[in-house]
Amino acid sequence: MDFDFKWHVLTRYQSFLIDGVLITVQMALLGMAIALTLGLIIALMAKSGIKILEIFSDIYIQVFRAIPIFVFLIWLFYGAAMLTGINVPAFSTAVICLSMTHSAFMAETYRAGIESVPKGHREAGLSVGLSRFQVMRYIILPQAIRTVLPPIGNEFTIVFKSTTILGIIGVDELVRKAQSAVTLSFRPFELYSAVAVIFIIMVVIISRFNLYLEKKFSYS
Repeated sequence: MDFDFKWHVLTRYQSFLIDGVLITVQMALLGMAIALTLGLIIALMAKSGIKILEIFSDIYIQVFRAIPIFVFLIWLFYGAAMLTGINVPAFSTAVICLSMTHSAFMAETYRAGIESVPKGHREAGLSVGLSRFQVMRYIILPQAIRTVLPPIGNEFTIVFKSTTILGIIGVDELVRKAQSAVTLSFRPFELYSAVAVIFIIMVVIISRFNLYLEKKFSYS
């Protein structure tokens, strides 16, 4: 069976793909930025030595690592609206879901990075009169960052790919925009091939940028 790849389909529906890429990138960047920040806070709580904060961080990590992102998304968008009567916009719901889910994984990554720093470094900082906060800020975290950069890059790739399921609540991310174009053109192969290529390009960009950061921090 002969198949003719219709390149003009991509040209005709390029606006769909461009809009989808912009929304996808925006959600991934926002979700990852919040996940990085929230994950660090949770990790610091886990290493704070304060029992109630350690318990809270452990529960947070276990819960949000266990709940499938699909289930969490449906519950947050539909369930929360039914319980509270407050309708949160789909875009905001998607970002909240991404950030909370991946912050749990980032918290574990940060915690592993912090624990990888030799205890002697912490003790040396305390012995010269630094506070625990100063030791964490100036001694522990700078070293931990070098350790956690590779998994951060991997996590961002996962966040970016996780955006593909956000269309179920009406977010016009890349895959959903491609679906809309398919319903108009009846050419799924061309459009989904374009989506695959776009994701490959974006993941390569993420990997290269993360490699650049690793080299930069390894030299500093």
